[in-house]
Amino acid sequence: MDGQNIFYHYTSINSLYNIIMSRELWLTNLKSSNDKSERYYTVNHMLKDMDEIINNSTDDNFKQYLSLLKKSFETHMPDLKNYLKKSDGYSLSLTDKKDNLSHWERYASSYSGVCIGINMDKLNVNFKDYSHFSITELEKILYSDAEILDKLSHICACFYDLFEEQIRNYNDPFQKYIEQYGFIVLVIAYNKVMNFAKNNYFADEHEFRLLFYPKTLSMKKDFLSMSRNIILPATLKPLHDKFHSLLRMSSIEQTHFSLFKNEIRSYHKLCLADIWDSELIPEITLGAMCRQNKQELSHFLKANGLKKTKITISKIPIR
Repeated sequence: MDGQNIFYHYTSINSLYNIIMSRELWLTNLKSSNDKSERYYTVNHMLKDMDEIINNSTDDNFKQYLSLLKKSFETHMPDLKNYLKKSDGYSLSLTDKKDNLSHWERYASSYSGVCIGINMDKLNVNFKDYSHFSITELEKILYSDAEILDKLSHICACFYDLFEEQIRNYNDPFQKYIEQYGFIVLVIAYNKVMNFAKNNYFADEHEFRLLFYPKTLSMKKDFLSMSRNIILPATLKPLHDKFHSLLRMSSIEQTHFSLFKNEIRSYHKLCLADIWDSELIPEITLGAMCRQNKQELSHFLKANGLKKTKITISKIPIR
């Protein structure tokens, strides 16, 4: 839809009903991913990639900053086992492909489900200039080594921007701060890349992942607390306030359990009640073999606060 940042979630009619009735999105455990090599990215991969980024950097200040981050990380590594151990991550799989044959077959009950359009601008998953402090993270899956390098460099650069004023004149207190706390930047970077890297055999899916990773959330809280004396107050206060405001609004921290295809699995709820309307869910497409009556669905949506949500039928000619 024009002017909106729409991503698509393919699912069953039952799941659509539950989303509408609860006004929630359920982010399920990544252990259920269809890629058995999911989260293959290791700490050694990251350290090797950091060396490449440092060697290729042409900005002396940025190069020194990166070197300090890596030094801090390597110094603290013996104490980071708990932060670096792969723990449960929770996600909702999305794509920018609307009415796509393979997605209908794999994720929407073999063409009999639905494709839900979700306006990610309305969901406000990102923090614009400070997206790495968002509660949930929407990112394109990384299918290649080049994409991973770009993402790692970008994350380090975002934190560099937070420190820019102090970095310009590398003084001893600032260097000491980075050496003492810079490891947190690379822990956040590692956990992010690890959760978004996927085997390139799945590249045709063009997947985007809405991720909630409890461990990274804890690290972000720690980072904001530690940064009181290094990030300028004018930057830190709105960042701190927005972070905790969205955390309260999302109600996402509690772990829940349910049956998924005859298997008990954990999930986290992302509450949408405060932003629920047809701007958030602007469109729903019925699969080519979906038996849902369009008029009945329209009545159901209007009765549940989605008066302007558009309903269409897949154009894929399958039978």
